[in-house]
Amino acid sequence: MKWVSLLKDFKEKVGLTAPATTTSSPSSSAAPSPFYNDINNNNAGSSSQSYFSSSSPRDKYELELDFKRHWEEFRSSSSEKEKEKALNVTVDIFCRFVKQHSNVAQLITMLVETHIFSFVVGRAFVTDIEKLRLSSKTRLLEIESLIGYFSEITEDGIQPGSNLLQAVEYLVSGPIDKQSLLDSGILCCLIYILNALLVPDGKITRQKVTSTEGESEVLENTGPDRRLEVEGSVVHIMKALASHPVAAQSLIEDNSLQLLFEMVANGSLILFSRYKEGLVPLHNIQLHRHAMQILGLLMANDNGSTAKYIRKHQLVMITFYSSEL
Repeated sequence: MKWVSLLKDFKEKVGLTAPATTTSSPSSSAAPSPFYNDINNNNAGSSSQSYFSSSSPRDKYELELDFKRHWEEFRSSSSEKEKEKALNVTVDIFCRFVKQHSNVAQLITMLVETHIFSFVVGRAFVTDIEKLRLSSKTRLLEIESLIGYFSEITEDGIQPGSNLLQAVEYLVSGPIDKQSLLDSGILCCLIYILNALLVPDGKITRQKVTSTEGESEVLENTGPDRRLEVEGSVVHIMKALASHPVAAQSLIEDNSLQLLFEMVANGSLILFSRYKEGLVPLHNIQLHRHAMQILGLLMANDNGSTAKYIRKHQLVMITFYSSEL
């Protein structure tokens, strides 16, 4: 992913100009703050925990400087690898900062350009998930890879996948315009993730996820509990985005809206009958109902913009059938 051209195109689209580069004093830019020294220690977990439990205004100020410094590194670097590393650190700081701040919208406004940050976080998430899909032999998302991605921990003690998912959840939870997230393509991406989670034989998949725990350090925490956490975040984000007036229209280009209709229809026709036979756990039924609710939110807030698309793909009967369940 070429961040330089992507950011330039996005800024032109939303009418934003590049901010003037601020010159930091040598003392603030030469070395990381004590916060990041703690992360790089062997006792990173306990150090960062004690840091946040006793955070003072000075600590928060240093954390803010760290965020802005790494964000500027992301924006100014010419190396894609350096950009990725800087973004991972930036998002990690953001997630930690939000836990201390009650007003997410105010925090983001204080730290960064909201539209650009939302787009970048969403796009980074989409790109990572696309890499997972392309790395699969079947070119489909696999549960093990997904949960592994959201559980992976880097050498610096950062969880890039988990942080991106958490950051998006924070962004959709606040009174922030969600257009930038929709522009990033994240709702389409989440539909494909939800489809992977709603595989017909969820029970077998869950056993596979659990059985891989001892096989790889990357998949160390990919048990059912972690999967439930991921599912909860995915559903929450999707419902928040589905309430946006242009959300449904943003799903037309890659036919992910059609996929969501098919997920609801197949679940209604197959999943419930398999549940009655004891072949599918109740959890899958609950997840399917969430998919139905997401589709309902999309249609309720659509203002008729996808009517032509729905008629073309003969999706009206699916909508009617799912609404009757």
